[in-house]
Amino acid sequence: MSGGIEGSISPPLRRRSLLAGAALLCGLAPLQAVHAAQRLEPGEEALFMPGTARPTDDGRLEVDIHAWVYEPERRWGLNAAFARYLGLSLHKLSPAARLRFNQRTALFHAESEEGKVFEIDFDGSPGRVSSPPSGANGRMNMRLVIDVPRLSPSDEWLKFHAVTGPGELLHRFRGEALIVPAQGLSIISDIDDTIKRTQVRDRRAMLLNTFARRFEAAPGMAAYYRALAQAPGTRFHYLSASPIQLYPALADFVRDAGFPTGSMHLRESTTWRTLIPGDQDSRTHKLGVIERLLADFPQRRFMLVGDSGESDPEIYAQVARAHPHRIDSIAIRDVTGEDSRAERYAAAFDGIDPARWRILPSDRAPAPIQIAR
Repeated sequence: MSGGIEGSISPPLRRRSLLAGAALLCGLAPLQAVHAAQRLEPGEEALFMPGTARPTDDGRLEVDIHAWVYEPERRWGLNAAFARYLGLSLHKLSPAARLRFNQRTALFHAESEEGKVFEIDFDGSPGRVSSPPSGANGRMNMRLVIDVPRLSPSDEWLKFHAVTGPGELLHRFRGEALIVPAQGLSIISDIDDTIKRTQVRDRRAMLLNTFARRFEAAPGMAAYYRALAQAPGTRFHYLSASPIQLYPALADFVRDAGFPTGSMHLRESTTWRTLIPGDQDSRTHKLGVIERLLADFPQRRFMLVGDSGESDPEIYAQVARAHPHRIDSIAIRDVTGEDSRAERYAAAFDGIDPARWRILPSDRAPAPIQIAR
């Protein structure tokens, strides 16, 4: 993340850019190879996204870990500048709304940290593994297989923590990965206007609902998901084009609103300019995540849940046509006032069995769904 308005360069970033240019002019290796990876320094933090863990045939776990390494930026005036960029007036917000705005926008001012490493301890597993260095965008992604001697069939989460310093100076950042059985039902769910009222089609309402107002659950959706979760082996994967900086607020919402917990797959956004994705950015992100989950869990069945506000019907129908034996059902929450007879749905779901998709009401709890077997 940039430490200020889009286009500005903070002094540390400027120094790194000059050093990188000098290295290239001298015929040296790229900057990350010239400077050895470093442990996190005081004030730097690591944010872990809830990923997935897959049991292997030999009784171990293959774990995906995704982290963002950053340093918070607390310069005066950044929230006001960000509000102006979004077209919001902080002085017109209530004190409670201004507090929410400050909390939810804090990570949009953070500066991504490159070349940072740490070690990871897994609860109940011996040994410790080292992370690869974080990239220029502060992201660290790794996939590894670990031994977990005390894992039981009822366990749903693998807990771990990052170790960034020795002895009494130890700094720990917690993370977790959803343990997904080889077989069962995986529910891939959109967030905005599917389980949370966002009003994506109204820019001003969307910004206020995202940054200043209390998150409001879509009517009946939490109870609907809890009913779906009763089947053994069911897992949830929350997929959204919202940027990763909103993860803490979204995780609190999922928990507090009573939705089943699950892995979280948000979009990377490292500048203010990419805060609100274009339709193609959102489509690419969602298709990429869905294809990765289908590949990682080849024996599982999938249900896709979204809304009619953007391109979820078209994206999910594309997936269903590409994987007809993997997608059990598609559910679309209506936020545009279109019923199942609308021309849009006729085009989107052409060639797909009508029994495999349905429209959910926006103003009340959805009726139970019969999952195809």
